[in-house]
Amino acid sequence: MRCDRCTDHPCSTGNPCVPSDPEKAYLDREERRILQAAGEVESRFYGDLCRFDEIVEFARVLGVHHLGIAFCVGLAQEAAWAAEILEKEFRLTTVCCKTGGLLKEDLEVPSSQKVGAVSCNPVEQARILEEAGTELNLMMGLCVGHDALFLRHSKAWTVPLVVKDRRLGHNPVAALTCPYIRRKLGREESRP
Repeated sequence: MRCDRCTDHPCSTGNPCVPSDPEKAYLDREERRILQAAGEVESRFYGDLCRFDEIVEFARVLGVHHLGIAFCVGLAQEAAWAAEILEKEFRLTTVCCKTGGLLKEDLEVPSSQKVGAVSCNPVEQARILEEAGTELNLMMGLCVGHDALFLRHSKAWTVPLVVKDRRLGHNPVAALTCPYIRRKLGREESRP
């Protein structure tokens, strides 16, 4: 499938080019509940809320009481700001990416002057949040790949609040929307 090459997108009007069975796709009650909650937030607040507030509404609709935040140490201040707001309504558990002080050399992970000797530890972040009993986790700026590990190991549903992009101020879509950046994407010469 290459939906990016489609110009009509008939599926968006209820005429899919590939037949599917939506009832079968959402037989799992929890998955259907998540889809319904997402739909409720979208229908009530479409275009009116920032992502942070959409996540708060999503948690409210789900009836969540305990949120987890897995954050990058580089976004510790932003995580504290988010926690300050969220803790007014939710129980919180937050965990920094460097938890456990895991040394890169112990796992044969490359290191450099830029990034230091202590590894991010997304599997441990997920374990700590699971142990705390979080019902919904927020990811704040986990590195590419570390986010994949966190998502794989998180037992609670997880939504990204911040996607890390050090170069573009954590706004990765700017690379696609700005033609000056987009035309260089994927090229060897665009790398420092």
